[in-house]
Amino acid sequence: MLKNGFKAVVVIVLALLLHKAAFAAEVVDLPPEELAQESVLPVFDKPVSVKNRNIITDGRFETDVFYGYAMTEPIANVSKIGLGIYYNTSESSAWGLLLAKNSSGLSSYADQLNQQFSLQFDRAPSPDMTGMIDYNLKAFYGKMSITKSVVFNTLLYGSASVGAVKYVHKTYPAVALGLGQKFYFTKNWAFRFDLRLYAHQAPVPFLAGRLKPAEPVPNYSDFQERLTLTTNLDVGLSYLF
Repeated sequence: MLKNGFKAVVVIVLALLLHKAAFAAEVVDLPPEELAQESVLPVFDKPVSVKNRNIITDGRFETDVFYGYAMTEPIANVSKIGLGIYYNTSESSAWGLLLAKNSSGLSSYADQLNQQFSLQFDRAPSPDMTGMIDYNLKAFYGKMSITKSVVFNTLLYGSASVGAVKYVHKTYPAVALGLGQKFYFTKNWAFRFDLRLYAHQAPVPFLAGRLKPAEPVPNYSDFQERLTLTTNLDVGLSYLF
């Protein structure tokens, strides 16, 4: 009887010890530096350049030289060369003037149609020049580092433009909305990328009975007009004075 009572006491004591050990394991506090982290901050060789704003644009002029590519143009040449001049009224906005000259000729798709169906789209009016007043709203200034020793300054902005698109025979009012990004690799030089959607009236290049070699050559006024939406990607080099 005494032996059984002793066994019961041992079992109870062991149960209490195990319970205490398990409870203690749940509330163990570890130093913060020993805890696992889901993400860690990078260690830069030049921490000052990471904390401070390196590119100051307020009150400064900026010029851009860019190549434009009309992503949704089916007939006319999709390339153009342009120049932009901007004045930064603050760190959050800038006003500029954009001028672009379209390349002559036709797109590769129009050349294919000519080879297959003898459709001479060079008879249709094509865009010649574009002039726009452009407003940039600078939404986000940030920094990017690849090697942790060189910091690239980035600027994300939205754009709204109003102006005109000149065809060989007529000029049409135009508006554009876009999104752009600058990558400053020095305090003055930057790569600039702009994606814009243009909206304006434009002649329809398809005209039945007038595009084949044996058919009468049409006048530019014979082509109907409609609202045209064109997506443009501009890639250029920018210099901040």
